[in-house]
Amino acid sequence: MYDVSILIPAIRTHLWEKMYDSIKLSCKNNSFELILVSPFELPLELKQYNNIKLIKDYGCPTRAAQVGSIHCEGKLLYHCVDDAVFFPNAIDEAIQFYYNNCAYKDAVNMRYREGCDYAGDEMSPEYWRAHTHGDLRLRGIEPHWKISLHHLINLEYFREIGGWDCQFEYLNHALHDIMFRIQADGGKVFDSPTEVTNCDWMPEKTGDHGPIHDAQLLHDAPLFHNMYNQQFAARNRIKIDIDNWKKAAKIWTRRFGNNPPNSYESLMEEK
Repeated sequence: MYDVSILIPAIRTHLWEKMYDSIKLSCKNNSFELILVSPFELPLELKQYNNIKLIKDYGCPTRAAQVGSIHCEGKLLYHCVDDAVFFPNAIDEAIQFYYNNCAYKDAVNMRYREGCDYAGDEMSPEYWRAHTHGDLRLRGIEPHWKISLHHLINLEYFREIGGWDCQFEYLNHALHDIMFRIQADGGKVFDSPTEVTNCDWMPEKTGDHGPIHDAQLLHDAPLFHNMYNQQFAARNRIKIDIDNWKKAAKIWTRRFGNNPPNSYESLMEEK
């Protein structure tokens, strides 16, 4: 049992060592495990650590995250991304905030900044309110509800409500969905006391972002709109099947094609 499981669907192997080193500085007072769900091998530099688990999967990011959650052993679950650099002491401060403020169904929005080459600015408090965003002003989304794209939550409760919905290929809309289900179930979403990570950003189809861009625009956004343009959408589906990942394709062909590469470098060469 760890204090926190940090769960990341991941492909960018060249970033993992720097990411892990920053986690160690951010989470010095709590025990943690890092769960990486990836089709690619763990870099040699990270194989020395017994608190890193690599789960092999070629599925879409949402399926990968859900598969990874099965292997988590922490009391708390923290979902994040593999281009994140963690600020010193920030995870510790968020965990302390969780225990000072949160009940069983509550979550902490692990605030982050993002921008090209890590040059993003701090998000305003209003950014984390659902109705700030035009595409989230839907009948099934309450005006006071909050969003969280990186969240800290009780692992037992996460599993109780079924985790993320793997109908969505990418996690963006799946993360909105679980936060709205939590709030429909009486839970609250609190902002972390400090920013926790600084993340890189690739606009539209630059870099390795093309499959994510297309998955959100062509598949996930229409699915989400149809789902949440219904009144009481979240209240009618608070709990979903925790094994819903089994219905998602084993290979995310939008990213990996029909002959999956065996390394990030090969993936980018084929691109």
